[in-house]
Amino acid sequence: MEQHINNKAAGIITQIIDHKLQLFSININHLYLLLISIILAYVNPVFAKPNKPQTVIAITEIVQHSALEEAKVGIIDILKESGYIEGENLKIIQQNAQGSIANASLIAKNFIHLNPDAIVAISTPSAQSVLNVAKNTKIPIIFSTVTDPVAAGLVHDLSIAEDRITGSMDYPPIPEVVALIKALMPNIKTLGILYNTGEANSVKTAGLLKAAVDNQWQIIESTTPNSAQVSQALYRLVGKVDAVYLPSDNTVFASMPTIVQIARKHKLPLFANEPTGVKQGVLACIGYTQYAVGRTAGKLLLKMLDGETKLKVEKPEQTEIFINKTSAEIIGITIPEKMLGHKVQIVE
Repeated sequence: MEQHINNKAAGIITQIIDHKLQLFSININHLYLLLISIILAYVNPVFAKPNKPQTVIAITEIVQHSALEEAKVGIIDILKESGYIEGENLKIIQQNAQGSIANASLIAKNFIHLNPDAIVAISTPSAQSVLNVAKNTKIPIIFSTVTDPVAAGLVHDLSIAEDRITGSMDYPPIPEVVALIKALMPNIKTLGILYNTGEANSVKTAGLLKAAVDNQWQIIESTTPNSAQVSQALYRLVGKVDAVYLPSDNTVFASMPTIVQIARKHKLPLFANEPTGVKQGVLACIGYTQYAVGRTAGKLLLKMLDGETKLKVEKPEQTEIFINKTSAEIIGITIPEKMLGHKVQIVE
């Protein structure tokens, strides 16, 4: 009997010991899992790639030419400098309307369906097309390379920040353009203006130029509806004017090689407020580089992406003078080192 009790007691003690060991084992496992969790919590932020969604930017241009491309590069460079890397945390959708307003409208409608984080419209026609279809959405619109946003109907007042639309303008320093022409051609009597009347920015600039000249010279205008007829429009000015002024006109700039060829053949000076044109053969300009205009738009884009919805339209701070050396030599004009308080930048 006593032996039976001892065996039973021994069995109970064994069960108790086994249970305690199991609890100890469970606690050890819990402790192990806790330590692993703590380690992973510290290691993951260092080694794991964050599952951050891409920012999507849609860019539309009215036509393919170097001025608009420079503006686009300026915008993208600002994004890169701020940590937006295409293919990683940034996706860029690009479309070009190839000079067609109908195409620009279709591109704008397609962008609205894609619902990007922002739409960037480079040129006045592209910005107008986007605004027409996006004004009732909450998609931010940032424009670039627009001469007069008010005249184009993009904003109502430059002094007021409007909701979800802003951008950079390349408003021409017209009085300085007139002064530049006078300085290089003191005996000028007639000035031609070549542009497309279908572009609001060009119409505005032509009007400003005529007002600034104030009957000092005779003004002869020659207009073209498309790039195919630019050469004919320029030939209408050959032999009738002493020089030709080119506004920041997308139709004209798309045909710049042809324009320069004709102008050099007839020793006809070309002036502009667009430095990109000087690189292609325009004699001289005073204005903003499109790269600077693009960077200004890029900074506004960053603010929009950060949640600011009301931003005033801006423009670059500094104008510059550019003169094309080859065109100056062909026409017989000596390039000064400094003009109108600016150091002259010579383009080879």
